[in-house]
Amino acid sequence: MKDKKITALVKKYLMEQIDVSNPVQVEKVERYCTLANVYYSLEKKVNSKNILTEIKNGSQKYIKTNPAVSEMAKINAQMINLSKDMGLSAPPPGVKALAEVGYKESDLI
Repeated sequence: MKDKKITALVKKYLMEQIDVSNPVQVEKVERYCTLANVYYSLEKKVNSKNILTEIKNGSQKYIKTNPAVSEMAKINAQMINLSKDMGLSAPPPGVKALAEVGYKESDLI
């Protein structure tokens, strides 16, 4: 329930940030929210107790990383890329600071 409220708030915020008359932008917001819901459902399945899972295969027994962890990382990367596509990501650290220094193009010569 909490995840649906968060997703609804995120969707509302994103829709305020884009041109809602642009169907491509609206579709990106929908896709972002779908990915967020998938991420939250995986997050519920993965907790500190089951990041590593024990696999039993006949007489063999070994420990493996929960596959949901890597899926969460992939989904996170997709969400970051979508937010960049929508122009909503912050610039990398330091970019703003360099812009504020006041360097000019002629300083490079």
